[in-house]
Amino acid sequence: MTPTPVRRVEARPDAVIESEWLTSLAPVRQLLDEGLDLSRAAVLVGENGTDKSTLVEAIAMAFGMNGEGGSTGAIHTTWTSESPLHDWLQLVRGAGASRWGYFVRAETMHGLFTFLDGTRNEGPTLDPELHRLSHGEAFRTLFETKRFRGDGFYVLDEPEAGLSFTAQLRLVGQLMR
Repeated sequence: MTPTPVRRVEARPDAVIESEWLTSLAPVRQLLDEGLDLSRAAVLVGENGTDKSTLVEAIAMAFGMNGEGGSTGAIHTTWTSESPLHDWLQLVRGAGASRWGYFVRAETMHGLFTFLDGTRNEGPTLDPELHRLSHGEAFRTLFETKRFRGDGFYVLDEPEAGLSFTAQLRLVGQLMR
């Protein structure tokens, strides 16, 4: 079995935490106090406004992914709004695990698609022109690209937002594989 890229998320012992607002959020406080053990697949569920996206964004960024989505090392940005939580976290990685990661977040997909479509001018790519597709087709197509094959740490924030029920089931099947 392939090693899990991230086994645990916890507070960095040397972190200087200076945000009363952010640390007043119950899920953030719990993560900083107790950490979070991850398995091969972890799913956060809860009502709107319960800070799931704040946690997911911080974990992705602590791994080295762009806060607006994309792979490790992606540098595009449209609007900097990420919390400092990622700076306060350390990830316990699996020995010998992949360092590849990809972050998808529904609210910034337009910017990510613009960035990916723009790289077409920098050289050959196998990516389809995502802006030429409907919202749902672009989401589905992104999940079917080479970015979502093989070992890696995949962080998805509301991936179902643009997908039909059938496409959601297809995504679950793909993730299980």
